[in-house]
Amino acid sequence: MKNFLINLFTSCKIVLNDNIYLAGFLIITALFFWLFLYIPVRVIPGNDFAFQLSILRPQDIFLLVLLSLFSALSLTFHIYILRRRSVSKSISLTIGSGFLGGIAGIIGSLFATASCAACVATLLSFLGVGTVFFLLGHRQFIITLSIVLMLISLHFTARKVLGICEACRVDYKKKRITS
Repeated sequence: MKNFLINLFTSCKIVLNDNIYLAGFLIITALFFWLFLYIPVRVIPGNDFAFQLSILRPQDIFLLVLLSLFSALSLTFHIYILRRRSVSKSISLTIGSGFLGGIAGIIGSLFATASCAACVATLLSFLGVGTVFFLLGHRQFIITLSIVLMLISLHFTARKVLGICEACRVDYKKKRITS
């Protein structure tokens, strides 16, 4: 756990030290949080942002902010890795791992909407009543699992940024690749 935190903070320092990546990270975080609020507002008839915020508990908002931060950080790390990847190394490996990490983050983040009963009923109604009740009964577990999946994704992505993973090493001292 100690190495994970050290790797994560060191990777954040390297990537977010560049103002472009920092600005992108902040914009992506706000976009993810807005998206988590917008989906239920858009899908549920008669819902608006004020009502949506009023039905969320403070811990639900905290979890949505946390998932927005982790998702944005993962996406920013992957963009950084793609931009730093040398042409001689396998770009398909980087794109594949970045794509899978991004998909895992998005799926995990969408399960965070399990904190709102109306959202789950609307978004997952095609799965049936039994599935919806199961998700509602286990929503804290699902949200915790989403956060754990995001942390695992961040762990491996931070290792890529730091060059600890030899198969997918990134030279963070090198300037951006220009196309």
